[in-house]
Amino acid sequence: MQQISIEGLTYQDMLRPEMLADPYPLFRRLRDESPVHEDENGGAWIVSRYRDVAFVLSDPRFSAARLLDQDRDYDGDRPIRSALSRQMLFLDPPDHTRLRKLFAKAFTPIRLESLRPHIQHIIDHLLDKAEISHGYINFIRDFAVPLPVTVIAQILGVPHEDRPLLLGWSGAFGQLISGRRLTAEEVQEADRGIREFIGYFQDLIDKRRRHPADDMLSDLVVVEEMGDRLSTEELIMNLILLLAAGHGTTTHLLGNGLLALLSHPAEWQRLVADQTIAPHAVSELLRFDAPVQVTGREALEDVELGGKIIRKGQRARVLLGSANRDEERFPAPDRLDLQRSDTRVMSFGHGIHTCLGAMLARLEAQIAFAELARRYPAAEFNPDTLQRSRSVSFRGLSRLDVRLS
Repeated sequence: MQQISIEGLTYQDMLRPEMLADPYPLFRRLRDESPVHEDENGGAWIVSRYRDVAFVLSDPRFSAARLLDQDRDYDGDRPIRSALSRQMLFLDPPDHTRLRKLFAKAFTPIRLESLRPHIQHIIDHLLDKAEISHGYINFIRDFAVPLPVTVIAQILGVPHEDRPLLLGWSGAFGQLISGRRLTAEEVQEADRGIREFIGYFQDLIDKRRRHPADDMLSDLVVVEEMGDRLSTEELIMNLILLLAAGHGTTTHLLGNGLLALLSHPAEWQRLVADQTIAPHAVSELLRFDAPVQVTGREALEDVELGGKIIRKGQRARVLLGSANRDEERFPAPDRLDLQRSDTRVMSFGHGIHTCLGAMLARLEAQIAFAELARRYPAAEFNPDTLQRSRSVSFRGLSRLDVRLS
């Protein structure tokens, strides 16, 4: 296979088949040869070293309020773009600080830990009913997709019969933040899905205002911080973010993680022998093959980084997956080691925009991998049916057939 040239490398080159299969050799070359790399195709820079990624994500001269109002890769409905710009992911302080404080009240560690028996029950149910064909289950379809959707829907109080709707709507939003240019048809489909998403939660919020229930949505409707409350639009837009981005990220963590484990039998057997290492294992799996590979910022002024000048208005696309494989930060970074001690990975971002749902995703993965190792110590996957999702921002699988034995 022909090696991709660093010279002239653009962001969209990351959709090439060889990059989707394994981006990490190119990431290493970027760190070595061009760690702050100019993408001449889009007035942007590609940032690949751990320390530089951390710098961009924590320096207030780089703005997160960059994507849907002026995104050059999305030419969709302007009212929808305006509404989605109220999501925490695309806001800077003080707006971001205000929203995050309000939502954080519903995501306390104590509350999340109380979900452990519910998550265990969902995992047991999914594994018990998984459809077996020729000795294999489609792990993505039968487990990695429904688990996070079922968990978050149950937390929010979405009626059981409505939960399948969330999959399609989540996929619509996921398209917008996939990091690739959408066709006109894909844009229309995404806009339609988000409109339906908005309408559904408007109705559900109205019901919770009239009849509160014992669920997170009811709590969010009344949550308050120093006299401040969430507006209906803020609540809906950030529910979309929570459901869509959260479910996709966890799905990819489960798929990438199980593939990595079964591709490294010694590490899989280490987990089989001791399921109590699951928290460390999940941190290492997040580092080894991150579900979120890229995020972006826009320079508010000229900023010097790595001997280059990122001009005001230019984008810095930071490679989280590359930062997690940086030799300066992690010894032998291309080796999977479930007992690695350094767990400060970039997989859920860094700084004030670190993913609010990261603890929930970690908890689901810890319980899932521990249960899989306990039940199926001789599990194996079928490499001939392996399929990858086509995205730059997210790295995941659309199919992973696993023999559970």
